[in-house]
Amino acid sequence: MIALLAAITAAGPVAMNIYLPALPAVQAQFGTTVAEMNTTVSAALVAFAAGILLYGPVSDRFGRRPVILLGMAVFAAGNLLCLLAPTLEALLAGRVVQALGTSAGTVVARAMLGDLYPREKLARMLALLTMVMVLGPTTAPLVGGVITEALGWKAVFAFLLLANAAILLAAWRFLPETRQRADRAVPVARLVGAWASMLRKGAFLGFSIQAGTIFAVFLTFISLAPYVMAALGHSATEYGLWYLLVAIGYFVGNGYVARHAARVGLQKLITVGTTLQLVCALAGAGLVLAGFWHPAAVFVPMGLVGFAQGLCLPNIMASAVALAPRTAGAASSIIGFTQQLFGALAVQAMAVFPTDTPVPVYLFTVAATAAAWLSLFILPRADASAES
Repeated sequence: MIALLAAITAAGPVAMNIYLPALPAVQAQFGTTVAEMNTTVSAALVAFAAGILLYGPVSDRFGRRPVILLGMAVFAAGNLLCLLAPTLEALLAGRVVQALGTSAGTVVARAMLGDLYPREKLARMLALLTMVMVLGPTTAPLVGGVITEALGWKAVFAFLLLANAAILLAAWRFLPETRQRADRAVPVARLVGAWASMLRKGAFLGFSIQAGTIFAVFLTFISLAPYVMAALGHSATEYGLWYLLVAIGYFVGNGYVARHAARVGLQKLITVGTTLQLVCALAGAGLVLAGFWHPAAVFVPMGLVGFAQGLCLPNIMASAVALAPRTAGAASSIIGFTQQLFGALAVQAMAVFPTDTPVPVYLFTVAATAAAWLSLFILPRADASAES
């Protein structure tokens, strides 16, 4: 089941990452600014966040399987809209529908694992899920770059539509229901009230802010790096190849968590990961500020940041979800919403800065990773405890 859940979870990141190398080509066709183009990224992130907030409690009430199937159908509609889009506004609408669909899989897959495993095992299973899932987003920028250069940017959405159909059919045939009927009898009002209950828990709020800040680093870099690479004379395919360093770093970090989380401890891995990503961000900022703008100087430090994020993010999410074992969908939706909202705000805010240099994105990376590190000492910390 992990492989199928990974494919479902990967749909959102793949839809995002495969599109990013095409941004300069879409910008050239529609004659827009970077800030206008970034609305197709940030608006999708906001829609993704809204969907996450909705689907978690809905899946707690009506079951995991029907929500995932609905999401995959909405994703198909969004891909079709993007494929046929004659204007930037139409493309923006398609991207929003895409995100509303893929958000279902992201939050509900985590909740399904929360249904099945206790906290320590959950961290390992989330890491395994991410390791399998990340294979899609890892290669997506390279695939998107090749497709864009060979067939044009609209072919990217044709590819997504075909992959979407395959996942929908597999989910229909093989995906089981993990939410017990007795648990689903909980009234909707109580499930919605779980949001407020979670936000009143200081440790949960702390985990959510940490996750959002860390995720904003990743989203901002991958959203602006295609413009930086184009300005420095590199192709969309080259961006896809260099991006592999970032994805591989995250993959290796998740692999370590999958093997050693129970032995090392979740909080220790969170502390080590957030500290390491700040150190690596400072190293990368030092390189670009010194004038080293070769892709290796830009992507290698970010690959190490990705490794650090792979160490801490699965443990942050597992710790947050474990605070609410009876409403794992609602808990997963809040932390996912926070991640996407922080990412959307950061991506759109950074669009006003120059994209012909890697300096602004690295300065933001240092600031955000420093905030995540400081949160270790400022925000409440706790070993997740079961809700009463």
